[in-house]
Amino acid sequence: MAIKLYSWPRSSGTRVSWALEELGISYEYVELDPKKQEHRAAQYLAVSPGGKVPGFVDGDITFFESGAIVIYLGEKYGIDEKLWPADGQARADAMCWTMWAMSDFGNYMMQYAYHGLDSPVSYQPADRSRACAEYNRSQFVRGLDALQARLQEREYLLGAFSLADIPAASWLQLGRLFDIKVDGHPRVADWVQRCSERPAVQRAR
Repeated sequence: MAIKLYSWPRSSGTRVSWALEELGISYEYVELDPKKQEHRAAQYLAVSPGGKVPGFVDGDITFFESGAIVIYLGEKYGIDEKLWPADGQARADAMCWTMWAMSDFGNYMMQYAYHGLDSPVSYQPADRSRACAEYNRSQFVRGLDALQARLQEREYLLGAFSLADIPAASWLQLGRLFDIKVDGHPRVADWVQRCSERPAVQRAR
């Protein structure tokens, strides 16, 4: 089998699995066991040098970083499936929203969770920074505002569902586990719900 996804459940690799399921591509899911330090093995570090998931192999090409993998899947496989734009402003928008979700939106959400919430991933109270929590929450809300505006007259980020919806939507799906709210952003809440009801999400690992 040409395509392999190295990951574990409820990780950044889940968004790659979701993208693959949307595309209907056959792939081998290689579940790594972090307790056994399988993500630190030399063979895996050749795919993902930082030892993080996901790692991705397509033939003789290797990738790490989930956002990069989603863009690759969109460019190589998504155009024919009408899940990624071929050119023009729509393609630019797909790339921008994908990169924004990975480099900006998700980072602010997680830093807010670490410092501002009582969640399974939050720091101990003595190790939290109130200033960090407040700043990252403000930037996270700013991101929700951007999504709300983008979705004001659209069902999805590009109009119809595309792989570009997956990065930001998957962050907010994770945020639900930490009780992160999107109050005051009804279009965003509806969009996440639509994304979460897609059959491919149910199959993703």
